[in-house]
Amino acid sequence: MALPRTLHIGGYWRGPNDMVRQMMLGLRAAGAEVCEFNTDLHREALDCDGREYDRGTFGPVWLRWEILRPRVESFNPELIVCNAGGLSFRADDARALRKSIALLGIALSDPDVFERATSRIAQNFDLFLTGAPACIPGYRARGATVDALPLATNEEFFHPVPSDPQYACEVLVIGRAHADRINPVRRICGLFDVHIHGEGWEEYGLPSRGTLYAEELLTALNSAKIAVIFSRTPAGHTIVKVAIFDFIAGGALLATDSIAEIAEYFDLDRELIAFRNTDELIAKIRFYLANPELARRVRESGRKRVLSEHLWRHAWPRIIHNIQSLKQRAACGASAQS
Repeated sequence: MALPRTLHIGGYWRGPNDMVRQMMLGLRAAGAEVCEFNTDLHREALDCDGREYDRGTFGPVWLRWEILRPRVESFNPELIVCNAGGLSFRADDARALRKSIALLGIALSDPDVFERATSRIAQNFDLFLTGAPACIPGYRARGATVDALPLATNEEFFHPVPSDPQYACEVLVIGRAHADRINPVRRICGLFDVHIHGEGWEEYGLPSRGTLYAEELLTALNSAKIAVIFSRTPAGHTIVKVAIFDFIAGGALLATDSIAEIAEYFDLDRELIAFRNTDELIAKIRFYLANPELARRVRESGRKRVLSEHLWRHAWPRIIHNIQSLKQRAACGASAQS
């Protein structure tokens, strides 16, 4: 299937390993001609209704048509992707664009931003994808055409690299210090050699080694015995994190919360480590540290599963087929009515 010429709009606040950037690179790897519009480099294109720019945390981030128009007219895209950050054209501009261009919107921070931001923009797109399937009924009740975002990774960036003694540890924790993570991390720090990378840990007496980017992140993943990802969002919702796919593809033996949704992607305790509570996390860390051969098999099986089924270059053709089918049905419906 020939993929449409695509204008991809989004920002990369986490640097080279940001999931929005990796999705864009995966779209290119799938064979699409992609024009990249990095909103971090074009803040003049963003309108937050008088608020400070907040990446869509507290409301929509509108795209200024007068700024985007030259890019759209020169590149002549068949598809425009507004990827995360609460990004959307205003309703009138979106309606005009959709007469000749397919519009795809993506939410990566649902359900935390659903009420304030994404529920207010989803109707502007031919298709809106959310990383939180629990939000789908709410979107549909507001008249949006919505589906679950297939979660994946970009193996051209996330791949195993040699380990480095300075990053060697038994347990690696990457992420912000959310309230639900403090006690589990404090407990495992008292039992294992733990490296913490992320913001906010110092105020709880837990030293952080800073934020990891690019090659440094890959080195840390391959130097740790086990990496842990907690599934709750800052607002306390449980979701499957895209970082799970990134870290496994990057070479990590991953441990994460045992939730029903993760079993849709992986065979638990054969392709990743799943835990229901902190006691079980501790027990499983001890078990896999004591059984390195089994740990190696789980690590390798998880990566094999990701590479075979969960890559952005595989997911994008399915997404595009879906939106093209929706556009064709809408066009047929309009013709029948006329």
